[in-house]
Amino acid sequence: MKNNKATIPTTVRGLVVPVDWDEKGNVTATAISTHLEEEFLVDQNAWGEALLAFLRQRVKVSGSVVQKEDGKKVITVNRYEVLEE
Repeated sequence: MKNNKATIPTTVRGLVVPVDWDEKGNVTATAISTHLEEEFLVDQNAWGEALLAFLRQRVKVSGSVVQKEDGKKVITVNRYEVLEE
């Protein structure tokens, strides 16, 4: 598969879900899962790490998306908002 290095400014709404854990079971990485079942892995910059506090909550995140060679999308968050239920 072709690796697309271009970043695309994107805003995504969805649920913050855990995708990786350390050996003690602590969540170390998250993704945003949309209502269309798309998944955007969250880059672990300062904004991305802040999302760890909002597991299983609905959010709106804005940032740049890159598609990796394996087809997974990674968003580098530069802004987020926790949405009301």
